Amino acid sequence: MVFDQTFLRFVLVGLVNTAIGYSIIMILFHLIGLSYTLSYFLSYVVGVIISFFLNRQFVFFSENDKLTEFFRFLIAFGVSYGVSYVALYILVEYHLLGENIAFFAGMVVYSTLFYLLNKHITFKQL
Repeated sequence: MVFDQTFLRFVLVGLVNTAIGYSIIMILFHLIGLSYTLSYFLSYVVGVIISFFLNRQFVFFSENDKLTEFFRFLIAFGVSYGVSYVALYILVEYHLLGENIAFFAGMVVYSTLFYLLNKHITFKQL
């Protein structure tokens, strides 16, 4: 079995980005008192900017047009975020998990889908 080095780099970048995002969520939710939905959203706004540059440079080593990739990246982000947001909402509103664990579950859904979309669409080598 051949191990996909791209996936390993994505995981490492994702861990850094997830730690930053989760920290932002906790600060906004617990310290500032924003709603769980707004805390979740704002953490992803910051994370998407960091993620684009890290993924482009260190994961996929892309040399394609930055603007085109950024628009594709935003679409991949929107789809991934939307799916993870629905998962978060269901987990919290139907009392399946507490907010803190549901945040993490939403991030797992988001990260898996986001990797697949970026690998096969956003940063696909032309």
